[in-house]
Amino acid sequence: MRESIGGTWLLGFVVLFIVLFSGYLAVSINYTKAFKVKNQIINLIEQNEGFRASELGNLASASDIELSASNNTEDKIYQYIKDIGYANTTILSTKCNGKGSYYTGGYCVRRVCTANGSYYKVTSFINIELPLIWTSFTIPITGETKTIYYDNSNVRCQ
Repeated sequence: MRESIGGTWLLGFVVLFIVLFSGYLAVSINYTKAFKVKNQIINLIEQNEGFRASELGNLASASDIELSASNNTEDKIYQYIKDIGYANTTILSTKCNGKGSYYTGGYCVRRVCTANGSYYKVTSFINIELPLIWTSFTIPITGETKTIYYDNSNVRCQ
């Protein structure tokens, strides 16, 4: 009888370890994906010398052909986000805290003007939900572009 109770405890520890390890891997993958999205958004803004908002309307219903044919930065970003599977639709626009605009795909962009030009602050998010304790929390990942001297943006400074 004693060995069966000891085996149950051991089985419980193994299951707990598997659950914790799987949770760590899931959070790690989401964290890495949010960093990749932030870095790609910064690269696209710098390549296009500014952030041009989309003129397609609802990006979620736009086709891949329309997104790839567009020259607007937001369309290129959304296509990248869709391709890697990041589209974080659970993030609310209130997570930007009035510091920038919320865009389709779950990221925020804020243009900051200086005397020499402007730069952009980009925020992507990690949304972690813990179903066993019925809670979720959001972690912002923030980065900045280099100063852009000739900015062809259609986004206002903040």
